[in-house]
Amino acid sequence: MKMKSFFASDMHKALSLARRELGSEAMLVDTRPSAPESRHLGECEVVMALGEEGEAPPPAPVRVSAAQHDLSAGMAVLQRKLERVASAIAKASLLGAGEAAPSSELSEAFAALVDNEVDAELARDVLSRTHGTGGASSKTQLQRLLRQELAARFTVDATLGRARQGPRVAALVGPSGAGKTATLAKLAVLHGLSTRRSTQILSIDCYRVAAAEQLRSLAAILGLGFRALDTTLALSQALEEQRHKDLVLIDTSGYGLKDLDAASELAQFLAGRDDIDTHLVLTASMKSADLSRVVDRFEIFRPRKLLFTRLDETETFGTILNQAARTGKPISFLASGQQIPEDLEPATQERILELVLRREEVLSAAAA
Repeated sequence: MKMKSFFASDMHKALSLARRELGSEAMLVDTRPSAPESRHLGECEVVMALGEEGEAPPPAPVRVSAAQHDLSAGMAVLQRKLERVASAIAKASLLGAGEAAPSSELSEAFAALVDNEVDAELARDVLSRTHGTGGASSKTQLQRLLRQELAARFTVDATLGRARQGPRVAALVGPSGAGKTATLAKLAVLHGLSTRRSTQILSIDCYRVAAAEQLRSLAAILGLGFRALDTTLALSQALEEQRHKDLVLIDTSGYGLKDLDAASELAQFLAGRDDIDTHLVLTASMKSADLSRVVDRFEIFRPRKLLFTRLDETETFGTILNQAARTGKPISFLASGQQIPEDLEPATQERILELVLRREEVLSAAAA
């Protein structure tokens, strides 16, 4: 009998992969969370069995209906949520040792924050301070204090450029696939074309010729200047030549964490230019631990702001707060799709709080 494991982000997808490859006669043997060493393949594992050619078929193959698929997927999501909350509670109590036990409202708010991928220590500290103020005599006041504590942990700055005289220059850096080129195009429309600023796009993306051509075509359609560059020296010269422009946007190559040595020259150049406003472009859908590693490795560019993309690809947004609070860098913009420029918005504290609190979900728990 042939047995094979299929991995995916949830049980429904794993079962679908198995059915496509092995057919409807395959027998479901087991469903389980992926082992730590296999987690990179997907969070859920489905084990299927199929008789070899000439072998008698299994006596009673388990046929999984669409409804069972949906149920399995739902159970997998619920299981992941419970695991996150249980892990967080095991790692950190809501209040410090020796203090009074937290109220059920604060405990529920803590669980809701952690379920939204807010770091457990950060959630504990926020709610401990909320509890310690002694000013929450009503549900409304408790909600207000929670918002205030969260808002104090991060800043926003939806501006481009730093120069008071001359052009405003902004560069986008980040890992491959983060959406830098699409985001730069949105910024060019919103902050260049729409505001009637003379705008120049510079691309020093040496690895993706198609990306440079995409920007070249877009710039031609919009009537914006464009130049493709292949060295840091050429970039320096181009910036000097474009001093008459109002806005200069710099697109860069996407680098994997193992490839950052190749970016050292460009990183040193951007880090040393006080007039260049460098934004680190990150995907909001990335796991918190992986995101922290990316942020730390890209510190060689000395980015001044964090820009988050792919908000439409995740349902948890605590990682945005985690990185802003951990690094002290302001959040500049939020992107949630490919439409230009509709799917880009300036970051505001109210918008971040809405995402972190899941449209009042956490506040409802605190007010329950």
